[in-house]
Amino acid sequence: MARAVRKKLIAIVEVAHLNRLLELLTQAGVTGFTVVDARAGRGLEGEWDRADFNDATQKKLVHAITNEATAERVFEAAEPFFDRYPGIIYGQDVEVLRPERF
Repeated sequence: MARAVRKKLIAIVEVAHLNRLLELLTQAGVTGFTVVDARAGRGLEGEWDRADFNDATQKKLVHAITNEATAERVFEAAEPFFDRYPGIIYGQDVEVLRPERF
């Protein structure tokens, strides 16, 4: 089966702003995503883990795979979102099977 290239988007966001981000993705045309707990990491402000945060500021990772046009709409909408709320979003090319699903 042939593999096609799509865009994988990964966002890290505080749980308090998660629903806003999921709505942004949906409005931009993303048809599916997966949300997982962010357990620990390191950033500009140093190392962190879940114990460092209260329930509202714990972090979630959102994974989505989509086509290039939808990814571009997400990035355009995400710029003002992440100017206002803490977190990041990034993307990369990935190979997928069953590209019609994305």
